[in-house]
Amino acid sequence: MTLHRSRSREFVHATLLLVLATTLAFSPDAYLPMLARAFMLQWATGFAALAIIAAIRGRWWFTWSALMAALMVVAQVRVPEMRPSFGEGGGPSLRVAQMNVLQPNSEHTEVIRCAMASHADLISFQEVSPEWAEVLSVGLRGTYPYQHIEPRTDCYGIALFSRAPFTDVRTIVVGGSPFVEALVQVGERSVRVLAVHASSPTSYSHFKTRNAQLDVLAKSVAADDIPTVVVGDLNTVPWDRAYTRFCRRSGLTPRDGTDMRSWPSIGPVALIPLDHVLASVDVTTIATSTFHLPGSDHRGLLAELQLQAHAR
Repeated sequence: MTLHRSRSREFVHATLLLVLATTLAFSPDAYLPMLARAFMLQWATGFAALAIIAAIRGRWWFTWSALMAALMVVAQVRVPEMRPSFGEGGGPSLRVAQMNVLQPNSEHTEVIRCAMASHADLISFQEVSPEWAEVLSVGLRGTYPYQHIEPRTDCYGIALFSRAPFTDVRTIVVGGSPFVEALVQVGERSVRVLAVHASSPTSYSHFKTRNAQLDVLAKSVAADDIPTVVVGDLNTVPWDRAYTRFCRRSGLTPRDGTDMRSWPSIGPVALIPLDHVLASVDVTTIATSTFHLPGSDHRGLLAELQLQAHAR
């Protein structure tokens, strides 16, 4: 009788596990499922760990259910195709850094040193308060004389710093948040660069705002065929439907993969990739990496890009 009850409980637990995995994998594109799906790789790791523990204890119903759950979840981590690294682009190169400094962060000197150590041609900053605007402008103006800064106190201040001159630069407000759009001189060519900080989907209304922002941005990018780079904190992961929809509608491809995790930063690691670099097909990728950003809850992101020889 006791054995029967134990097996019945195991069957119920195994069924509940499969229900949870099915919900994660196939729930509609809505707010709460989106939050849970952001951590798909962690869910898959957890299910695999449960399978190992159950196998050690000889609970085979639960073992097979946990394995199926892990496979079901990890299969959903499908990302838009990344542009391969050709290494023979033939055109001028562009080194781009992405740095969400965290507005209350007081490690100003260390962040300036980190920015300088990136040796980037362009740096996109987010969460730029008036205090951060002054710190960044003064600390970087010797190396990055071309600056466009939109400070805010609501964690959505943004800035774009460049070694090369802007031929045009402006702030565009999308869904209440400022983005920076610039034409940057790279060699003898102009490249359109968009520095972005999409709304953090911490509520249903912010979730809708973020999706609307990405849709507007995609339409703007697709309207012009100039070489384009989008860099920033998009507050979405590569397997999120909002992200894949943005790539499809804009024509841009990711230059960072699922291994470029940037948030939340815990020592030398982070859990999910929220910061991204995307570019048009006439821009090739040499390398991408993340780096420690002092005092921030994000890791920095660095991408080495190169224009193809035939790009306009």
